[in-house]
Amino acid sequence: MRIGLVSYEYPPQRGLGGVGTYTFRLAGALGRAGNEVVVLAGPSEGAEFDQPNVTVHRVPARYDPPVTFRGLKFLYWRVLARLMDSANPLVWHWLRWDLASLPALAEIHRATPLDVIEAPEHAANGLFTGLSRNWPMVLRVHGPWDLFFGINRNDGAALNNLLANLEKQSLQYAQVSTVPSLSMGNFITRRWHLAQRPVVIPNFMDVPQLRPPLPDENEPQRIVCAGRLERFKGQDVLVQAFAMIAAKHPRAQLLLIGPDQWSKKHRFAEVVEKLVPNEAIRSRIQLSGPQPLVSTQDELRRAAIAVVPSTGFESFSFSTLEAMAAGRPTVVSRAGAMPELLDYGRCGMICSPGDAGELAIALDRLLSDRELRENFAGCAYERARDVYDTQAVLPEFVSAYELARERFGPMPQRLGEREEQILQLI
Repeated sequence: MRIGLVSYEYPPQRGLGGVGTYTFRLAGALGRAGNEVVVLAGPSEGAEFDQPNVTVHRVPARYDPPVTFRGLKFLYWRVLARLMDSANPLVWHWLRWDLASLPALAEIHRATPLDVIEAPEHAANGLFTGLSRNWPMVLRVHGPWDLFFGINRNDGAALNNLLANLEKQSLQYAQVSTVPSLSMGNFITRRWHLAQRPVVIPNFMDVPQLRPPLPDENEPQRIVCAGRLERFKGQDVLVQAFAMIAAKHPRAQLLLIGPDQWSKKHRFAEVVEKLVPNEAIRSRIQLSGPQPLVSTQDELRRAAIAVVPSTGFESFSFSTLEAMAAGRPTVVSRAGAMPELLDYGRCGMICSPGDAGELAIALDRLLSDRELRENFAGCAYERARDVYDTQAVLPEFVSAYELARERFGPMPQRLGEREEQILQLI
């Protein structure tokens, strides 16, 4: 099957979220399974990764309206574009890329005809692909913008709302819609008042064949948290919890991996200094900054405990799955899909979001009980192997693509006219 993946986010771009990680893993898995995969993504300065049967096309976020009247072009470049950019440059950047993606995809199709397209709802990357009605489309709902922009960005509310509405509209043009978790499916069905819940197909990864052992009691007991340092990820809560148990567990250390995106005014190191005035305890807290995925996985395999303390809704949580695949006893907050990943407490500990005291109790229990750590580690690893390994999940994606093609019907003989009509109307 010839599969097109349309996603602005795709490695080796910096500062990627879960959409980029997911798309990269999906492309690689589909390619290794013998499918021909074409990825349409945003710009990147790094060298492309070598993935069998995967071709990546990079498209800049630049859109030039296909109009011949110079006055209309002047209005676009000197009025509309400047107004949108000043209102919210991030959202306008994504919208420009969405507009540029359709003619780029049509050009790719003329050289390499595509059987089906998958796109994320993220930033409405699939909207114009769906509007063209040239290909069967599967829309992957990772986590809508209206769920997050109030937490991450308060500026440019009008464009934020526009982007959120465009994400919602993109769903109606898909033959099949999927979500990574039951929690996300229930949430988006209520949020967008859907008549039918999207198909649940979990995110996945290649789970190692063997589970690495937990560190010995006389070794450092490292508590590892991997993910962007930002407010709804809850690293401040984890720092407070660690400070509560640090004196009782002198071998415990806390490692926070990820880029610092805490706020425009304060670095997270300043937050740590304020929350942990005791210099001796603070010296056992390390901020490593962003790390390559391979390095993060190595750190997890050496950890005694993994923690994902998010205080906001998580539609899946790759960080939790990485910890499970590394065979670590894992503590998560009761936020979105994370309890679902840990089988609602059978394969890890679950705490109330934002409750540092409850999180401290969980850390203390795990650090004090080697047998409990081993039980949770083994259960989490086996669940990752059985439910979230690539080989277990990939056939579900292929089935979704086949269903989309069946619902779409015969492919159009010629492409180009429809997308030109759409772009003329924009």
